[in-house]
Amino acid sequence: MSGLPGKTRARDEVTRVVQSQKRVLARLGQAALVVAIAYFLITSLRRSWASIQGYAWEVRPEWLVLSAIAFVGFYLTQALGWWFLLRGFEMRSPLPLATATWAKSILARYLPGTVFMFVGRAWMCHAQGLPLDRVSAAMFYEQVLGVCSALVALAVLFPFWEYRPSAMAFALLALPLLIAVLHPRVFAPLANVVLGWLRRPPLAVVLHFRGVVVLLAYYSTTWVFAGAGAWFLGKGTLNLAYGALPVVVAAYALAYVAGMVAFMIPSGIGVREAVLTASLVRFLPAGVALAWALLLRVWVTVIELIFVAVAVAVASVSDRWRRK
Repeated sequence: MSGLPGKTRARDEVTRVVQSQKRVLARLGQAALVVAIAYFLITSLRRSWASIQGYAWEVRPEWLVLSAIAFVGFYLTQALGWWFLLRGFEMRSPLPLATATWAKSILARYLPGTVFMFVGRAWMCHAQGLPLDRVSAAMFYEQVLGVCSALVALAVLFPFWEYRPSAMAFALLALPLLIAVLHPRVFAPLANVVLGWLRRPPLAVVLHFRGVVVLLAYYSTTWVFAGAGAWFLGKGTLNLAYGALPVVVAAYALAYVAGMVAFMIPSGIGVREAVLTASLVRFLPAGVALAWALLLRVWVTVIELIFVAVAVAVASVSDRWRRK
């Protein structure tokens, strides 16, 4: 019997070493993916450089301002959605504080994997006195609603991208199916299966179906802000056609879903650009479309950083006023 504790410690140590090696291999794999994507993008740009230089690029400040406003509106509505989720799970947090918490956590999307965003936000919410089980449930719902709402926007707008009767039929069938999946009696078992695969505890609580439907409709409208912001940028640099607006909105939603599927790649770099490039090849040369998609990435990143800084500053001022 005296040898059992020693064997247990040795087994635990081996398990820790194996897990550490797996994490290192995963990080190396992610780094290799990022390098491969960067190489592909640079090579594609070099091949298309003549068409990119020869295109009639034209900066129109008024459209760029509209683009910035639209993207700020997108981030504001996303942060407000998080606040709605907190209230739906009977948690109270001041809107400026909830916005700042959400804003700071999304910066972790630029790190490999999505776990850092969840861990960071959970830690900040716990420090605010919010129960971790409900915060975890709210974060899970946020991700599911984000993907489902993007699919709703895509289903509604996909016929503008490529009209086919089969696509219309699929869109009409996809909408009620998405809503049915979000019903608590269906969603809770499916969610617990997914969380089990991810080695996470099951959902502690679920939202009422009516609230989920309202939130799905709300999140679906937020993609209009993001897609419009992307189209405004295209209009302000490429004089993109008005007919491309619904295509860009649908493509932006699809790019988000593709980035979520490719969760191993930080912030879906390369994957989202590929989707956006493919969406505009009917309006622009492929090289120009790729250059615009990369420009959009930089543009959105700058706006996101500014939004986070402003949100944190507003929360700090609001907290000082409350303490007076």
